[in-house]
Amino acid sequence: MSLRTYTCIAMLAIAPAYAATTIDETRPLAADGTVHIENLKGRVVVRTWAKPEVHITGSLGKGVEKLEIDGDSRSLDIGVKYPNSKGGWNLWGRDDHRTEPTIIEVTLPQRASVEVETVSADIDIQQVAGRKLEASSVSGSIVATASSPGEASFENVSGNTTLRITTSKASAESVSGNVSLQGGLTGDVSVESVSGNVKLVAQALDKLDASTVSGDLNLQAALKPAGRINAETLSGQLDLILPKSTGAKLHAESFSGDIRSPSGKVEEEEHGPGKSLDTTYGNGQGQIHLESFSGNVQVQLN
Repeated sequence: MSLRTYTCIAMLAIAPAYAATTIDETRPLAADGTVHIENLKGRVVVRTWAKPEVHITGSLGKGVEKLEIDGDSRSLDIGVKYPNSKGGWNLWGRDDHRTEPTIIEVTLPQRASVEVETVSADIDIQQVAGRKLEASSVSGSIVATASSPGEASFENVSGNTTLRITTSKASAESVSGNVSLQGGLTGDVSVESVSGNVKLVAQALDKLDASTVSGDLNLQAALKPAGRINAETLSGQLDLILPKSTGAKLHAESFSGDIRSPSGKVEEEEHGPGKSLDTTYGNGQGQIHLESFSGNVQVQLN
C-alpha cells in the first residue's frame, strides 16, 4: 500500500474531529429574562456577566442539523435540532447514532432565570442568581456552583448531581445517581433518591424532606424554631447530624435496623421485630421524624 493511500485512510479516520460547526451567536435579553437550553449529548456550560444579552458559543457535533434560537428579549429558547425531528427539538435523539456530541456554552445576565434539559449531556452552571434555576438530565452529570437563585430544582436519572448553592427553596431528585447538596441553604429543602446516596449540608431550615430506597442518607442541618425534618429510607443508612443547640422532639423507628441517639431510650416491640425512640432535644420546639425499614438510624449532636 502506498504512502498516499495510508495518508488518505488516516485523513478519513480523523475527519469527524474537524466536522463540528462552530457556534457564535448573540441575542438581547432583559436582565431578569428567562433562558431555556436543550441538548441531547455533549455538554452545556452556563456562565454569567453584566451585559443585557446572551452569547452562545461552542460547536455543533457532526450530523446535527442546526442550532435553533427562538424567542425575544424576555424569553429565549436555545436547542439543538437533530435529524428526523418533526418540528421542534428532538431531545430524545432519533437517529442520534449518526450524530456527534454538541458543546453549548451560554453566557447570560446573572439575574436571568435558567432551565437546562439534556439526555446524556453534562451540565455545568456557575454564578446564576435569577428567580429560578432548573436542570434535568437522564445520564449526564449536573454541577451547579456559586449560584444563588430564588428557588432551584434538579432532576437526574443515573448521573451524579453536585450542588453548592444559596437559596431558600431547593429540590433534588435522582434514581441511581448520587446527590450532594450544600451551601447557603435555608427555608425548604427536598431531596430524594432511589438507589443513589444523598449527602446534605444545610444552614437553619424551616423544613427538610429526605428519602431513599436503598441509598444512604447523610444529613447535616440545623433547624429554625418550630422547624421540621422528615427523613426515611427502606434499606439505606440514615445519619443525621444536628447542632448541640437544637431544640426539637425526635421520633425514630426501624423495623430491623438499629437506632442510636445521644439521649432517649430505644424501645423494642414486645412481640416481633421493631424498634422506636422518642426523646427531646433542648426546648423541643421543632419536630424530627426518622424512619427506616432495615437500615440503621443514627443521630449525633455536634
